[in-house]
Amino acid sequence: MINIFYASIALFICNLGVLVALLFARARVVSAEKALIELDWETVANLTGDVATVKKTIQKLNNRLNGMEAKDPTVSMRELMNHQLITPNTRNVQKIQKGG
Repeated sequence: MINIFYASIALFICNLGVLVALLFARARVVSAEKALIELDWETVANLTGDVATVKKTIQKLNNRLNGMEAKDPTVSMRELMNHQLITPNTRNVQKIQKGG
């Protein structure tokens, strides 16, 4: 008998939660419809063009930033040569070439 009472209370609370969520979702849909009621195809086309322009601007900025971070090729080659001279295999080759 007590279990049925607690189950009924739990179901009632769950139903209230669902009702609140439903009312919240309905309010959001109504506000979205009010905001979009004046939206026509010309406005959508203008917004699409604006988004494309902003996207191109961001891509150009990213390319410029990446170009600023690029290293000088001669510095990269020197680092590569220094790295190759340190490895054990090249030490053995250098000793053989020198006659050691």
